Amino acid sequence: MKYEDSKVMDISKETLRALERIAMDADYGLELRGGIEGRSNDAEDFPEVSICAIQRMLEQAYLLGKADAKRNA
Repeated sequence: MKYEDSKVMDISKETLRALERIAMDADYGLELRGGIEGRSNDAEDFPEVSICAIQRMLEQAYLLGKADAKRNA
């Protein structure tokens, strides 16, 4: 399943791409992998990600959501 075809229907494709970019910018391993699309391969679908990278991803995703909410208000 492509990430953009996920079950989260209320998120625009533009926002999904922005979230993927946030993840890849925060963790070089995800960027090398070529994105966050599932590949049905445990070794590739469960990469090691540092806590610092997860924190950066969450902070950036929060700011993206906050900006989207202001834009849609």
